[in-house]
Amino acid sequence: MGLSPKKELQHRNQSWSDIDAKLQAAINYVGDTATISLNDYPSLNKAEVIAEAEKNNYSVSDKENGYLEFS
Repeated sequence: MGLSPKKELQHRNQSWSDIDAKLQAAINYVGDTATISLNDYPSLNKAEVIAEAEKNNYSVSDKENGYLEFS
């Protein structure tokens, strides 16, 4: 028996609640960070994500290639 054909892949379309859950799970201590790919959040723009994070006391670093790092 061989491999089954590769299924059609879908793009992630995550929301604010997904970002919140990731940050709450990953950032618990000083020095903890979490990184997201903006490609996973096509309905949100970078400026709005950064503004919302900073409003809620996160530090945000704009990394290369569409990634944001939160601490």
